[in-house]
Amino acid sequence: MDGAVRITEVVDRSRLSGFQRRVLAICCLLTFADGLNALSIGYTIPALAQDFRTGPEAFAIVVVAALVGELVAEFVLVPLADVVGRRRVMRFGILLFGVATVLCFLAGSVTELAVLRFLAGIGVGASVPTCAALAAEFTPSRLKATIQTVVSVGAAGGGMVIGFIAAAVVPRFGGATLLLIAGALPLLLLLATWFLLPESIEFLARKRRYPTVALLLGRVDPTRSYPIEGPYPVEGPTGPGGLRRIGVLFRDGFAGRTLTVWFMLFFALFTSYFIFSWLPSLLGRAGVGEAGAALATSVASLGGILGGITLGVLMDRLRPRAAMIAAGPVVQIVAAILLVLALGAGAPDGLVVLIAFFYGFGSLGTASAVTALAALAYPTPIRAIGLGWATGFSRIGGLFAPALGGALIAAGLPTPTILAISLAAPVVVGALAVVYRVAEVRRSRSVRLAPTSVLS
Repeated sequence: MDGAVRITEVVDRSRLSGFQRRVLAICCLLTFADGLNALSIGYTIPALAQDFRTGPEAFAIVVVAALVGELVAEFVLVPLADVVGRRRVMRFGILLFGVATVLCFLAGSVTELAVLRFLAGIGVGASVPTCAALAAEFTPSRLKATIQTVVSVGAAGGGMVIGFIAAAVVPRFGGATLLLIAGALPLLLLLATWFLLPESIEFLARKRRYPTVALLLGRVDPTRSYPIEGPYPVEGPTGPGGLRRIGVLFRDGFAGRTLTVWFMLFFALFTSYFIFSWLPSLLGRAGVGEAGAALATSVASLGGILGGITLGVLMDRLRPRAAMIAAGPVVQIVAAILLVLALGAGAPDGLVVLIAFFYGFGSLGTASAVTALAALAYPTPIRAIGLGWATGFSRIGGLFAPALGGALIAAGLPTPTILAISLAAPVVVGALAVVYRVAEVRRSRSVRLAPTSVLS
């Protein structure tokens, strides 16, 4: 098509303009808000248990309700972003996320809190994966994995910061105030998305809104002007019927890729939830002091942030990407073995904290890297539904991980044994990374015969 402007080529040529950086910053802030929200409930449960005159165990339904809400949104609402637009689904999700979380401040019972956390979970599940899909569209190919991991690790950053906020707020103002703070940030972000966040350029091109497409491309690449009359061809399937069905992820050669990404993310997230839920308890049972256990968990989160960014940079600069992901499970396995040896030898808390950094680097970093791979595995027209179902499927691991950890602890298994059992998950992730790479090689050979199947 002579004279056609391909949107992906314009984005790939860009030098990451201020306009693109602003889009990515908003996406990072949203995942940061997700991290604040996700871990805020853990800090509020002891205080709320006293307010509601019940035991902390009664709040298990509150934690599960939020995860179920996220599952519902990721399976049902996120795929709609490919049909009605990224920004519309994001705004709805952020609004529901913020309002429901703020209303938790007024909850008078565990049941009311569970309902509100369920609604907040729907908001998180609708907005965060959609945000990741939008971030991928505004990122040049040479930086996609790096940017996706930076966006992803925003949640770990929020998880770290909420601990400091909780220490200052909960003793003076009560646990419910922390939920009020956690809900205020997404509402502020809603204003930012209204005025500063654009719609997906390829979505606009599919709707033939060419003047807006030309305007946005000019902001991505200010050195050129683009015709308001188009044409702007888009890649991949365009029929809305196909976009509404999960079957689009299992046709046209996507089936193997979809299943591999799903299970990689499932086991990667399984490990992440396991660590956040039980690492302080496991270290305490092994003789580490309370302060040391808490510090080790925070340092593991920091390691996860640096690990995710490091793996993302490696995925962009070195190929194949799947091989770079496999480095994460290797680091986690080595760190887990060292942690078992250190605990068995009664090592000082400082050494345990250092090893915990690399444990988080490998485990949480891998989860961020696989999330980036999930965002890159599909072309733009089906990226939201692909990422939504992948993250939704992986949330099931988030439901099982805390339950399994609790069952192993209740069974009286020692900490080294539980850590050894947990290594099954990174082994599976590493093996699936190899499988993904083999399939990638086969696809690259077929591309020579069918060049239109090349993915972003």
